[in-house]
Amino acid sequence: MLIGLKVEHKDSDDVLEVYSSDASRWYKKKPIAVLFPKNIQEVQESVRFCWKNGIPITPRGGGSGLVGGAVPEERGVVVSLEKMSDFSIEDNICHAQSGAISGQIEKEANRLKMTLPAHPSSLNFSTIGGNVACDSAGLRSVKYGSMRDYLESVTAVVKDGEIINLSGSLASLFAGSQGMLGIISNLKIRLVRLKKRVTGTFLFQDYKSALNFAYDVLKIQPSALEFVDDYGTYIMDLPMLSPGLCSIIVEIEEDLPNYQYETLELIKKVSAEFGGVFVDAPDIWEKRKKLGPALSKIKIFKINEDIVLPLSKIPDFLQFIKSKDEVRTVVFGHIGVGILHTNFMFGVGEKNRVDEIRKELFSYVISAGGAITGEHGTGISKKDFIESEIGKETLSFMLSLKSIFDPGGIFNPGKIPVVTRGCIDTSF
Repeated sequence: MLIGLKVEHKDSDDVLEVYSSDASRWYKKKPIAVLFPKNIQEVQESVRFCWKNGIPITPRGGGSGLVGGAVPEERGVVVSLEKMSDFSIEDNICHAQSGAISGQIEKEANRLKMTLPAHPSSLNFSTIGGNVACDSAGLRSVKYGSMRDYLESVTAVVKDGEIINLSGSLASLFAGSQGMLGIISNLKIRLVRLKKRVTGTFLFQDYKSALNFAYDVLKIQPSALEFVDDYGTYIMDLPMLSPGLCSIIVEIEEDLPNYQYETLELIKKVSAEFGGVFVDAPDIWEKRKKLGPALSKIKIFKINEDIVLPLSKIPDFLQFIKSKDEVRTVVFGHIGVGILHTNFMFGVGEKNRVDEIRKELFSYVISAGGAITGEHGTGISKKDFIESEIGKETLSFMLSLKSIFDPGGIFNPGKIPVVTRGCIDTSF
C-alpha cells in the first residue's frame, strides 16, 4: 500500500487490529499501515514519505495510554518506535532511543545505584519516549516531579523530515507534546542516586482523617505518598481490621544511618493521632501497581481519569464523586501532588451515564482550579475540555506553536479541538 517506502511496515488485519487502540480500549480506529523504524534515519524516511503523500502520522510507544493519544487518524499510519529500544547510561545520564522500555532502563540504573526519578506505574511496559511525550509523573512525583524535570535533550523528526536537537529548557517543549509536534527519536534523561527506602502502610476509618495525616506527612518530604480509597484498599487485599477503611502509603528514602526507620516510627505515632493503624504489607507497591488492572475484574467496563486537584479541594472532591452512587467509583493516586486516578466501573447500558458524570467531573475539576490530566495527556478523551481549562488564548498559542513544527498538520491530528480565529476555523 505504501509503494516506495523502504522502512519495514505491515498492513495485515491482525497487525492493524493490535495498533488500532491504546490501553483504554474505548477509542479505536485502524490505520492503513504500521511502520517499524529501527533508527532515526528510518524515522526521517517515514516522515518524508508521509509528508509528501499527505498521510497522517500517529507516533506510538508502548500503547499504555488511557485517553486515545496513540489511536490513529482515519487513513493514517502508526509509527511504532518499539524497535528503537537501545539505551546506555553514562555519567548519570541515560542516552536512549525513544522506544526503550522504562522498566529496563530502571533495572540497569538500579544496578549502577541510580534510578529514574519519574516513576510511572506502567514502568514495566511503557516506553521512555512515551513517558516524555505525556510528561508522565508517577509514584515518586511528590519528591521528584515529572519527566520534564529531568529531560536533558531531545532529538526529534519534525516538518517534512527535518531532524532537530533541543537541549535544556527548549527540550521540554516535547514533554507533554503527545506526538503532535513530531516524533521523538532519541533523548537524554538525567538519573538520580538510588537511596535506601522504607515503606509504611496505614489504614484509616474515614477520608478526612487519612487526608489530614497525608498533609502532615508532606512536611517530612516523603519520596512517595499514595492515597487509596476504601474499595481500592479492599481490592489490594490488605489485612482489613474492619470494613470501609481507606489507606495511605508512605515511602521514605535516605542514606543517613537509621534515618528511614526512625522517621517511620515517627510517622506511626503521627498516624495514631489521626486514628490510623499501621499494617505490615511488604509487597504493598506490587499491590498498588496492580490495582488499576485488577479493577477490570470487577465490572465489564472501566474508564480511568487522571485528574489533578489542589490538596485543599480533595476532601470536597471525594464527597462529590462518591455521591454519584449509581456508578461505582474507585479513587487512588499520588496524593502528595494532587493526582487522583478516578475510575468509573460500569456494565452494559451504563456508558451514557458515565459520560455524563465524566463531564460533571471535568467541570468540577476546572472550577476547583485543577487540571483534567496529570499523566496520560488529553488525547481524544479530553480534547473538548482543554479550552475550558487553559483558556482560548493559551490554546491558540499552542496551535501556533504546533504550526511551526508541523505546518502540514500530519502529526497526531485530531487530538486538539478546533479554535476559531475570526471567522475561520483552524484545525490541526
